[in-house]
Amino acid sequence: MPTDDKPADESPDTTDGEAAKRSKERADDEVSETAAFFPENDSTFELETIRVKEGLSKEVTKPARQGIESPAPKQIASYEIVAELGRGGMGVVYEARDMRLKRTVALKVILAGGHAGNSELERFQTEAEAVARLKHPNIVQVYEIGEQDGRPFIALEYCSGGCLSDLLRGNSPSPQESARLVVSIADAMEHSHSEGVIHRDLKPGNILFDSAGAPKVVDFGLAKKLDEDKGHTRTGMVMGSLGYMSPEQASGKSGQTDHATDIYAIGAILYSLLSGQPPFQGASVIETLNLVIEGDVVPIRRLNPSCPQDLDTICLKCLQKSASNRYSSCAELAADLRRFLNGEPILARASTPYEQIISWTRRNPLPSLVAGVSVLMLAILSATFAAMAYRNNRIIKTIQERDMRVQELRGIILYDDEVLTNSCLLATLTFDEMWRKRYKEHERELLASIDEAVSLVPDAKAGLDEVNTANEELIQIETRAFEAVAQENRAEALDLLTSETYLTQKKAYQKGMKDFSATLKGYSMKRVDAAYKEAVLFFITALVFGAIVTVVFLVGGYSFIRTVRFSTSSID
Repeated sequence: MPTDDKPADESPDTTDGEAAKRSKERADDEVSETAAFFPENDSTFELETIRVKEGLSKEVTKPARQGIESPAPKQIASYEIVAELGRGGMGVVYEARDMRLKRTVALKVILAGGHAGNSELERFQTEAEAVARLKHPNIVQVYEIGEQDGRPFIALEYCSGGCLSDLLRGNSPSPQESARLVVSIADAMEHSHSEGVIHRDLKPGNILFDSAGAPKVVDFGLAKKLDEDKGHTRTGMVMGSLGYMSPEQASGKSGQTDHATDIYAIGAILYSLLSGQPPFQGASVIETLNLVIEGDVVPIRRLNPSCPQDLDTICLKCLQKSASNRYSSCAELAADLRRFLNGEPILARASTPYEQIISWTRRNPLPSLVAGVSVLMLAILSATFAAMAYRNNRIIKTIQERDMRVQELRGIILYDDEVLTNSCLLATLTFDEMWRKRYKEHERELLASIDEAVSLVPDAKAGLDEVNTANEELIQIETRAFEAVAQENRAEALDLLTSETYLTQKKAYQKGMKDFSATLKGYSMKRVDAAYKEAVLFFITALVFGAIVTVVFLVGGYSFIRTVRFSTSSID
């Protein structure tokens, strides 16, 4: 630090520039508790924490301001200094002896002393006022607020039982012990909230134990007084402790914090007690903040299968991203914990899969959009496949049914033509009227079959018109032959049926039927070929569309996996 480079005998008088420089150094150093979880953190979060020296990790015990550190005074006001208990970014806490009342106290003093800036003095005053208005057995009591030689101090209740951080580093408490401990914390914060004070920095390091083992909530340096917020909490300022701050704090919305913020922190403390780690731990400060804002909490039972389901549910309700989905008050949280301890049904319930999906979608709009587009494209592709398959199946079925009917009609036409010819010949030979009736019946059937064939195969109309023309000529000749038979003029009838005209029309008729068969075959092949080309075109289109869907799925899958890995990295 720049203050380390000053000569020891330099005058205490400083220029305005040097004072400003030291003020900036003081602001930059207020990161002590963040370093406890993430030593590489160099951001300027306001994270003042008062902890006993034994409870500090070695990163925190490194001097925060080497240029300001000085030997502990022997006495401050009426308090005789016994030892230094802990040191944070803003203040130092001493074990002191109250010479007047003969009791041991914790004396908190601003490190900067007379050089303290407005924000430090304001925060110190906030803590003093917040603690002074709270009277609860689980909140550290304030004995005196004073000042000596320009250095403000607070005399607080002395807690000799260590802090919750020490407990977490040792043997983990049982679920029932954890629940009882959190009930006490929730009761304390319910009292604090009823007095209009929001703590905003609850964490294991701010839970101390007195000599009897009773938990005490300490360090109201970031407290927010709902009835007189003086504006030092601004939107965009990240306030709290990593791993225990709420999503609204992590996103810089500290001005929107309320009792739900403390409920989240209590849930995070319960999570640490039950799982042995905070709800979110990233590889860096930024990653941790993003996890707090967007990540999904890993259920405790995945980390500690012995954790009761009800306690896991209570904890996860406290840790909901939306403040409205948490407990409505600390009293409600404490009541649910007492139900668990008493073996009664709890009121909290686990989120349904639908609620989890909706919550995840709101927190991850881009992956959700990609996934939605992927599903939509897949649905369109599937529907198109189904529609084309149905259409091709219908085409093939129609071709088959039509071909079968046309072939049947072709057979009927040929049969009826033979029946007409034979009936005419038999009538000529036998003079039996029966053959004339038979002729008329099959004549009508022949004409109807030709008309139906033309309607089914429009391309065959030219060939069938030739057949129809020849057929009309044949019918006229055969009709005349029947008239000759009726007059018993057999010779004339035979002449008509063996005449050159009759035989020529018969050949034309047969040629027309042959052309009709060829046209029918070509038409069927054409329809099959068209269906084949359409299927190939659709297959190519489906491949292209499928490739697009695959790319979208890959992008969505990568985004989803990245989000899930990011959200669950705290497991590691």
